[in-house]
Amino acid sequence: MSIKFNDVTYVYQKGTPFEYEALHQINTEFEPGHYYAIIGQTGSGKSTLIQHFNGLLKPSYGTVALDDLVLKAKTKDKAIRPMRQHVGLVFQFPESQLFEDSVEREILFGPKNFNMNLDKVKDYAYRLLMKLGFDRDVMNKSPFQMSGGQMRKIAIVSILAMDPDIIVLDEPTAGLDPHSRKQVMDLLKQLQQEGKTIVLVTHDMNDVAQYADRIKVLQQGTLVYEGTPRALFSDSERINDYSLDLPDIVQLQRDFEHKHQTKLSDTALTDEEFIELYREWQRNEK
Repeated sequence: MSIKFNDVTYVYQKGTPFEYEALHQINTEFEPGHYYAIIGQTGSGKSTLIQHFNGLLKPSYGTVALDDLVLKAKTKDKAIRPMRQHVGLVFQFPESQLFEDSVEREILFGPKNFNMNLDKVKDYAYRLLMKLGFDRDVMNKSPFQMSGGQMRKIAIVSILAMDPDIIVLDEPTAGLDPHSRKQVMDLLKQLQQEGKTIVLVTHDMNDVAQYADRIKVLQQGTLVYEGTPRALFSDSERINDYSLDLPDIVQLQRDFEHKHQTKLSDTALTDEEFIELYREWQRNEK
């Protein structure tokens, strides 16, 4: 299941003195089974873009197509409902949207509205919670007696339990401790490897380098780049033009190359890749 943006422009407060164009003629496609990172400076339009994925926002101009479902400015809310079963959207700080008095009720709230098989949902959600390090009796507990990090993970699982084809997340690990952060990111990567499409909005270039296989860069509401993490982080000129940070491992490589006045054969995105490139350099230096 793919999502295609066709000439999408979005204008906030259209027709008022406060009119503001947040997206400008976006043409792009999110193909099935990939792990996308949407990056760019604050205010570049990232959050506005992803709210079009399931019809929370409708394009002012242009269309968003989820296979045969087409979202336009005048699409009725009733017609958007199927999009919301196929696309799961996790906002920033989703724990603030928890409201049920037990984890089980919280997780089953959405699936009930879509008449899903609740036993299957519960079983799937339980397995996800186990992967995120919860106790076996977690379903009976109140989310409000848990830490902020645990509440975040429960809020994420409540979206994943709907078993959407496309999972869209806006800064899902912001404020989490390193262990919880890795648990969440590893789970998302595993879901991608099982066939889900992941769309991640983030400012953390380390996550982009380690997990994503496709990048889209927004700048002032315009899509300015589409490619792979390796291609982007190898291009110093683009990094400067887009005012992006480098992942730590890429910065380490740049510092190493500057110190030794050399150029390694590729750009490393992980510690393991850097070690391999370093060993290759050592062999060539002998």
